[in-house]
This record gives sequence, C-alpha cells and structure tokens, in this order.
Amino acid sequence: MEQLQLKYFEIVAKTLNISKAAEQLFISQSSLSQTIKRLETEVGYPLFDRNGKHITLNENGIIFLNCVRQIREIYTNAIEEINERNSNHSRELNIHIGCASLFLPELMVYLKKNTHDILYRISQWNHDTCSNEDADLKIIASSEPINKVNASLLLEENILLALPGNHPLLNKHTITTEDLIHEEFISLNQDWSLEQTILQQCEQKNFHPEVSIRVDNPTILRQLLCEGLGIALIPEKTWGTSFAGGSLCLRKISDLSIKRYVYLIWKDGFLKENIKKCIPLIQEFFQKYVKENTSL
Repeated sequence: MEQLQLKYFEIVAKTLNISKAAEQLFISQSSLSQTIKRLETEVGYPLFDRNGKHITLNENGIIFLNCVRQIREIYTNAIEEINERNSNHSRELNIHIGCASLFLPELMVYLKKNTHDILYRISQWNHDTCSNEDADLKIIASSEPINKVNASLLLEENILLALPGNHPLLNKHTITTEDLIHEEFISLNQDWSLEQTILQQCEQKNFHPEVSIRVDNPTILRQLLCEGLGIALIPEKTWGTSFAGGSLCLRKISDLSIKRYVYLIWKDGFLKENIKKCIPLIQEFFQKYVKENTSL
C-alpha cells in the first residue's frame, strides 16, 4: 500500500466523483479507477458502493477514511518535526489574523520584543499570504464557546451600538430595538464572520436591522460612521471607541444582547518550538495589554 494510493482514495472519498477527482489529481479517470480497485483488493473489501457512474462511501470506506486521515496526520507531524530539526524553515511562523486586527501592530511589537529569531508571516481576512488552513496560529472570533484542546479563549466581548457623537439616540437613557426600526445601518458584507454573528443573534431576537450600506473593509465602515451616514453594531473591545478615534459613542441595546468570543487556535499534533513560544506570549498580550488598555 503506497502513500499515493491513500491520497487518491481520500480525494475520491471527498468528491465522490471519479471524473472530478481525476481532474484535481491531473490523471486519467481510468488510471484513478484502477488505483482505487487495487487498493480495495489490498484491503480485501470494497470501499465504495457503485451504482452506474455514481459512487458512495460505504461502511468499510468510512472506517478506512478515518484511518487514512490519522496516517496522514502522523506522517505530517513526523515530517514537520524532521524539518524543524534539520531546516532553517523552522524559524518561520504563519499567523492568520481573522479578527482583532486593530491590535496587530501592538501584538507584533510584543512578540518581537520577546522573540528575536522568528520570521513572522501574517495573513488577514481573505488576503492571505498563507492560507487559513496552513496557518500555524489563528486568531479568530466565534459566536459560541469553542471546547477544543487546541483553542484558548483570549477575550469575550459584547457587540454594541455605535453612534456618531451628535446622534439623537444619545439623548435616550435606554435604547431598545424599537428605537432602531427606522435607523439606517452600515455593516460589513455577509461573508464576514462578525456580520454572520450579528445577523444570527439578531434573527434569534426577531430584530432585522435596516442595512443601507454594506462594505468589505472595517476601515471604510469606520469612515462612513464618522461621516454620519448611519449607525452600526461593532465589537466593544477589539474595535471599541478607539476604532473611530474617539468620535463614536457605544451604547447597549437593552433588549438585544450579542456576544462573540475571540480565540487563539493552533494546529493539532506536533507543535514547532516557535509555536510553543508564541502561544503563551499571545495569551499574555491579551491578558496584560488588551484588558488594561484604557481605550477599551
């Protein structure tokens, strides 16, 4: 049984289509079909149920697929450990910043101050220098707590109403969703996890903000807010009033509570020394700097 056979099997199991799998692998359909048949012969049982051109993973295939994924993880961990031992690439660290990007400059100052031998490669949002999946460390936001051994909660925050300094609603002692029915909202595009969190939790409360402008960048959203072109729902700590240079006021909506959780996520399996160094440093940064920063 060869590693190439396992790779081919995994692609077929994912696509459940010999033609599509062959295109992804840049081989002929007949060659791929023969490889899968040889693999099934070695295993001793069929791994797919076939109905004409349609295939589905059977019980044998499900068991074998789980095993293949474990083998791949063990192999990948071994290669990474060997590379770290023998290669200069071990000084590289890929970090994906999926949220809290306003803290990125201060975070990098903190990391560089405490590490001197790491080449950092930073990716943000959809403009990755490395893919989200390839990142060694990820800072992401979730609408729900994450219970995984490779996840550390950095902070929990409310999503609050951001109002320009002269907005009439600031005169109200208590703001409710009823007060917002005729207000125009500015928001991020719906492919942003922040916007998905807001929409999901608003839906649960049967509140539907009237969005008049959608943007694909927080900087543009900030500029439009400062121009008084609408109001917005923004994170209390990772954006906060400093997000717009102090020109915005944040208020709670009495009958609408929206929260999100910011996590540090790292890869399963073998951890490079640089990852081990940076996990506690990022945790310390959020504990010491973020929570003590007066702008939050």
